Amino acid sequence: MVLFDFLFVSIFINILMWHFEFRKKNKFPVILLFHQVEKEWRAGVGWNYVKQFEAFMYYLKRHRYNVLPITVLLEKNRTYSKKDIIITFDDGYEDIYEYVLPIMERYKFPFAIFPIVDFIGKYNDWDFVLGPKTKHLSEKQLRILAKNKLVTIGSHSLNHLDLNRVSLEISEREIRESKRKLEKILGKEVEIFSYPFGKYNSKVRKAVKKSGYKMAVSYYKGNKKNDIFAIPRTGVYSIDSIFDFSVKLQRYVPILSWYEDLKGRTINLLSDLACNNKRKSEIY
Repeated sequence: MVLFDFLFVSIFINILMWHFEFRKKNKFPVILLFHQVEKEWRAGVGWNYVKQFEAFMYYLKRHRYNVLPITVLLEKNRTYSKKDIIITFDDGYEDIYEYVLPIMERYKFPFAIFPIVDFIGKYNDWDFVLGPKTKHLSEKQLRILAKNKLVTIGSHSLNHLDLNRVSLEISEREIRESKRKLEKILGKEVEIFSYPFGKYNSKVRKAVKKSGYKMAVSYYKGNKKNDIFAIPRTGVYSIDSIFDFSVKLQRYVPILSWYEDLKGRTINLLSDLACNNKRKSEIY
């Protein structure tokens, strides 16, 4: 009964959020968000099969979508067509180097990676995982990726904390130090920040801008001001079919996108709650 009540409240809240926020048009193209890409089944839904991911990329190619580097968002007064798409990966798992890179090179699709800086080369102990842990990209792999013209690398904080819940001092450190450390590893400027869990508030946003980032990406949040420091993205999951994927590509949200948006919001909310509950005594 408690679980049913929780799901009902979650769905109701997400419906309200969609109604008041997500339907607002924004100037940005559709930005897809992936996490893990694996050959074998994993618990949860925040991942994709390798064959599934490649099928999605083939769909983009076949239907003549223009996959753009995320850095085009920094170009002032640029307009986008309905066929313009940007691809991003949060957390920075090792499978990006092993599975994703060869696929993207085959299709010549640019993409962005946002690693969790203090977990580079380590397993994802920060996450709530049912099953085996997954390893993050190493420093060496990140340096190789950074030299690839298809790849843009930004920061996803130091420890993947909910920056809205920790003190401002901790938030600022997570934002500032992740940039400094990542720039030292890559030997180049890091311009983009990805909010952990896609969550931010005015103070967190201000800290990102103050730290020298040029833009930031979030998640399923409305963006009525077309804020370059709160750019929304659309998650892609293991439970998504080709049809689901095609709906996610719609820039101006037809009625079918309501379900996809609600699904993404609910998955992100549950992930946020599970992860934060796991680390409550450790950090918060």
